[in-house]
Amino acid sequence: MSETIEAGFHLADSNGYMLGRGHSAACRLNLQFFLWKESLRFNIHPSIPISSNPVIADLGTGTGIWLINLSRELPTATLDGYDVDLSNSPPREWLPERLHLHHWDLFTPVPDHMVGKYDVVHLRLLILVVQNSDPTPVIQNVARLLKPGGYVQWDDLNYPGTHIRRANPSMKAPAFDRLRQFVYSNGRHDWVLNLPELLAQNGFTDTRLEHFDDSIELSTANGEQHLATMDEFVLSLEKKNMMEDAQNIRQLLKDVAVEAVHGVALSMPRVVAVGRKA
Repeated sequence: MSETIEAGFHLADSNGYMLGRGHSAACRLNLQFFLWKESLRFNIHPSIPISSNPVIADLGTGTGIWLINLSRELPTATLDGYDVDLSNSPPREWLPERLHLHHWDLFTPVPDHMVGKYDVVHLRLLILVVQNSDPTPVIQNVARLLKPGGYVQWDDLNYPGTHIRRANPSMKAPAFDRLRQFVYSNGRHDWVLNLPELLAQNGFTDTRLEHFDDSIELSTANGEQHLATMDEFVLSLEKKNMMEDAQNIRQLLKDVAVEAVHGVALSMPRVVAVGRKA
């Protein structure tokens, strides 16, 4: 098991998207959105100016829940969601009139009709999608999507800041300690904390990074959502025939479940990076 723990999310390297696509995954994604909204208290960062008729893109839109929620705040906005797989999203007939979902792989060149189209481009939770700890290809495509002076907002998890919360501070939780080591993944995700610098290196100005943490009363809810994500990751490993690693993580999650009922949870802080296209 030790080799699996040390590898962490490096097990996802070169394996594409390693989370689920079915109804359980869709429920997890929608719950995840509302937990994020509870923590951030906004969809678009307050520092980003919004015109009366903005054109906004959401990359890796998943179930489309962020755009659906945003459409209630900005009823005159044109909203486009992009993803390589829209099987978890609602049918067109159930979406707001000004909201449209499209198939597009954000690692491929930006189609001509999308260049310079958007006032705001939003991204969230691409940390397992970015390969080789280098988000530069994504940032460069975002820059092409934006109008001059447009804004990027990238929301993600602060994996290096992950910690264990205990209702009783003296409580031992060795399984959660192993899970935390897995999450650290030997620095695979540390680039998230460097997003302002990476944005600045690719033509963005006024870059910033803001930190958010879970409220104590939602520690269990957030912790359970993280464990649901791990369950999906295990299923993806099994589909890739990485059976030993999958079995090791399953056993770890069983051990974690025993400790969780005694008031232990994994807490993963969130960050929001903002930048303006020069």
